[in-house]
Amino acid sequence: MSLLLRGYTVTAEQVAEAAEVEVEEDPLDRELDRIRQRRTGQRKFFRGTFDDWTLVVGVISGIVFFGGMMILSSGIIAADSIVLDQTLSKTPIDPGGECQDQKGEVWIRAYGDHDNLVVKSNNAPSSATILVVLLTLDEDSDPLISSYQGGIEDIRSEIEIGDSISEGNYLMSATLFFSESEDSFEHIDNESSFLLVSESLTSLNSKQLPVEVKTVKKGGLFSSEESVEVVVTDDEPRTCLSIQDFGTMGWLLMGAEWVGGRETAMLFGSDEGAPAWWLALVSLGMSIFFLCVQYPLMHRLYHRDVEDLLSKAQTKRLIERTIASVQEELRCKVDFEQMRLQDRPISIDVIVPYTTTGKTIASPIDVRAEITKELLEEFAVFGEMRPLQLKVVCTDSTTSPDLTSLGPEFFYSDSSSVPLAEDYAPFFSGIGAFGRLDTAAHESLARWFRKHDLVDFGSAVMADEEAVFIRVIYRPVQRFAYFLFKPTYKDLQDDLEGHLRTELAQHLGERSLVVSARNEKSTLADRAEAGRVEQGIKDFTGEAMVAKRGGIAGALLQNPFMGDILSSVEYVAHKNQDRIDKYGYWGLIVFVWIPFMASGVLVGAMLGLVARMPFERVLAACLIGGTAASLTWAYTARGIIEFMERYHAEAIIPVILLIAIAFTWLKIRDNRIRRREELFRDSMAFFSGTSE
Repeated sequence: MSLLLRGYTVTAEQVAEAAEVEVEEDPLDRELDRIRQRRTGQRKFFRGTFDDWTLVVGVISGIVFFGGMMILSSGIIAADSIVLDQTLSKTPIDPGGECQDQKGEVWIRAYGDHDNLVVKSNNAPSSATILVVLLTLDEDSDPLISSYQGGIEDIRSEIEIGDSISEGNYLMSATLFFSESEDSFEHIDNESSFLLVSESLTSLNSKQLPVEVKTVKKGGLFSSEESVEVVVTDDEPRTCLSIQDFGTMGWLLMGAEWVGGRETAMLFGSDEGAPAWWLALVSLGMSIFFLCVQYPLMHRLYHRDVEDLLSKAQTKRLIERTIASVQEELRCKVDFEQMRLQDRPISIDVIVPYTTTGKTIASPIDVRAEITKELLEEFAVFGEMRPLQLKVVCTDSTTSPDLTSLGPEFFYSDSSSVPLAEDYAPFFSGIGAFGRLDTAAHESLARWFRKHDLVDFGSAVMADEEAVFIRVIYRPVQRFAYFLFKPTYKDLQDDLEGHLRTELAQHLGERSLVVSARNEKSTLADRAEAGRVEQGIKDFTGEAMVAKRGGIAGALLQNPFMGDILSSVEYVAHKNQDRIDKYGYWGLIVFVWIPFMASGVLVGAMLGLVARMPFERVLAACLIGGTAASLTWAYTARGIIEFMERYHAEAIIPVILLIAIAFTWLKIRDNRIRRREELFRDSMAFFSGTSE
């Protein structure tokens, strides 16, 4: 039994086979269409869901937090007031005890700096001051006197102990003198000069403190040396911070946390005398803002409902039908039986073999670019945010010839030799027709180049009995075109096709028009077809592209800086997924809480996304863990500093801070490098045929 359809004879077996194929493909296509319909119906930015309201809270908290910090640091409101610090220092939230009101008062601070005794005045008058420091050794010896320090405003004076003083306990007396005279007293540097003016001087403030001189051992594991150490005991409470001091300290803490993590900020703040509650408040403010803003955006960018997750079969079918629609436009034939797919947690790798047809004008580069663009658009619709790596292989020998090197005989040839005949009129008329077409096409192209302010870097016209092929390579004339030139190659290609159809209508006749346009130098608009592009490093070559997502989430999270950070966070989350799958909600809290690098609230949020935990549980776990981490570090940092001071290791505090910063950045850099190596190494193996 056979059927006659439009001149073709179709057997019953062929009809049954086609129906069987249709039955096999229909379920996947129907599932993909349902997913597409659900996801395209979620275009509204604010839908009133829990994550939307979380984003609103995050924005409001950011305005309050950063706006409040700006107001505090600017000194607009009660800049010199110490009421806040003085009041809270009396409560249990400040274990350091009540601070002292010394705002505007003259006071003296003394401390040991290795083998030097350092004394500094604070809030001294702007002129006519002299600082005298005496170190009493014993009854039979004259006291050591610092060189008389006279000058303007606050003064720093030192007594070098060295090896001339034996170990023991001594008494230091420091006095700040002031005179009503307009002289600056900068010339006073000895006792005689001081005695000449001493009668006119008034003591503003004096202080007596016990000083211990002792010998300590310093060095590494394999070598050590002895040195003199000066220890000053001062039991006076710390000076209260003003409102403006809190604002300035807040910005410093935020900068330290951004550069070196929460641990670095806490140690730095404690060393500078900031109260524990302020350390915790600044850290919590940053955590709440970034978590409540970035997590909803990350959730919107990465999250998919369970019914929207694509299986491997659905992913393969989506890729196949997308490429099938593109091959008609490219006028090539893809070999779907030989097409290979590698579906990994961190990327999707595809090998696409194809053959050219008589109407193929696109080069393999153009074919790859067009297929990539269409696949990324589909990935964006279906919420697939894994990087795509694509290899296109032309399996025949005709791979986009260099049209500029071909003569007129090729442009009019139909791949067969010109038959010898006595009547050459058709042949010469064909040559003339092509000449008129060629001239009209180039004149039209010249007008098009001028219209768009482009330079012609190579254009070619080819024709046969069925089609007219026109290919152009252009480059923008505009300065800083990479950033400022907006049209993509696809926009210009469509515009050129419409332009040529209008102007060459009389020359085309019944023939189809095939147009290809390529930018000689890629611009930002062309690259923007992908949300993020990653290049291989070192021995691992390749190019991975992520689907572009629009809206605020895409703009904030897919720029090169944030995209790089987010991809590293995602990689860390994938590496720790087994822990979260095993311990669940409580494991996520502990992960965010523990004081290790790369375990903050954003990594925790990404872990929750990867583990497909509900939004509310991830948010709660990260808030609880982040709060616990901030409080733990805020109220233990002072103890760490005091422990180091007790064992005379305070000199290495700056070193520890630098090490913490360096370790943080090295960890981030290591995660980024390891991720890219893994991303491109396995893809290279797949493309070379060494992996399954």
